[in-house]
Amino acid sequence: MWNFWNLCVFIIFLSIIIIRFYQVLPRRHSRHSRHSRSYNKLNNKKPPFKTCIVLGSGGHTMEMLQLLKGVDFNSLYRPRKYIVTGSDILSSEKARNFESHKGNVENVDYIIQLVPRSREVGQSWITTPFSVLKSLIACIRIILFDLPDLVICNGPGSCIPVCVISYIPRFFGIKWIKLIYVESFARVKTLSLSGKLLISFVDRFIVQWPYLTQKYPQAEYKGILV
Repeated sequence: MWNFWNLCVFIIFLSIIIIRFYQVLPRRHSRHSRHSRSYNKLNNKKPPFKTCIVLGSGGHTMEMLQLLKGVDFNSLYRPRKYIVTGSDILSSEKARNFESHKGNVENVDYIIQLVPRSREVGQSWITTPFSVLKSLIACIRIILFDLPDLVICNGPGSCIPVCVISYIPRFFGIKWIKLIYVESFARVKTLSLSGKLLISFVDRFIVQWPYLTQKYPQAEYKGILV
């Protein structure tokens, strides 16, 4: 049974964690603050930037690749790492075809890495925490062992574990991995579940319909991107 001092230590430790987490949330610190400058100095690097791109089944992959169609990969964003769920063979093939058309070679300019799906369609919510944990463990290897500069996602469930793990180096002051979320074109009046979960935690949250900026002030409208 805990005594009074053990309880005090636990409360202090928990308070430190909560305060630290609050400090590293986007839009919670001034651009001119000492805290912000320290992270800018930490991540003050010139391109190219190591980039993680999260693909998802169905329209997510199509929209993401359309979004990246005009991006200057070779001078700005390389190497690239596509994160695809293990059962999504089609997205892996689309990524290879996309890069091939740009003249890039797998394992040189980009790689494709597989993670377990966080939740299968129709999967019971009772078993979902176990599959999410499995996906988180896979993302630890992908994110923490490589420390990308940037993560881009647009709504598939697999982006949740990626963004969660990306907060670990940020929390410990190792590296601020920038998180960019582009909401699906299909979301006209409300956000996807992934968007609702991540809107307060990503550095840039971009929507493709102006109405969404009225409902969600944190969002940025940049026009139709796909």
